[in-house]
Amino acid sequence: MSVLGYIESGAQLGLQLLTIKPKRGFLDPTDGTFTVPDATLEEVHNDELEVTEHPVEQGTVIADHAFVRPAEVIITAAWSNSPNQTSILGALGGFAAAQSGAARALVGAVELASGVMNMLGSGWTPSKKAYMKLVDMYHNRYLFTIYTGKRQYRNMIIKSLSATTNAETENSVIVRIACRQILMVQTQTVTVPDSSVMSNPASTASPEDAGTTSPVPAPNINVTAIP
Repeated sequence: MSVLGYIESGAQLGLQLLTIKPKRGFLDPTDGTFTVPDATLEEVHNDELEVTEHPVEQGTVIADHAFVRPAEVIITAAWSNSPNQTSILGALGGFAAAQSGAARALVGAVELASGVMNMLGSGWTPSKKAYMKLVDMYHNRYLFTIYTGKRQYRNMIIKSLSATTNAETENSVIVRIACRQILMVQTQTVTVPDSSVMSNPASTASPEDAGTTSPVPAPNINVTAIP
């Protein structure tokens, strides 16, 4: 391999290392779409225990008097209407294939023009598309998976969305997404035998609805006659 070939290979490897970043985004299992922010500005993770307030006897299992509340995470994410940088990085990554500067310039111009035409022609800018996807997940109460830089959250639901548009953010959107985990459980239906075949139905029979009961006064008794 020539010296130029080594330089080109090193440039491609360096570019790949620069573009590696943690997986972040929102995975919607209903349609398999993965919504990835252009930039994640902040992630606030919140884990909390609900602890009993009454006294606990010494020697007891403390875990019986405290339970884990659903996890919460607040993500501030941003999307821009500018052309995606992936196409530009792709053109740079193919530097070895495009030897002439004119070819590289032509590829970049075509990709840029294509991105602009897509934004102007569809009426759905990247920021609007991403925001409306979040609104759809919010209104339909979809359960989804969140990938953050620190951890992964399953069975999450959007609790609130907040976005402000002003002169500086007209061509972008910054959304504050508050999410909460839904604790999922599984139940099982068991068939209980009839009480007539039980050895001790008073202890093992299933409870029965006796209807509405009302307390009645106790009968008069002779306390001195009780042994």
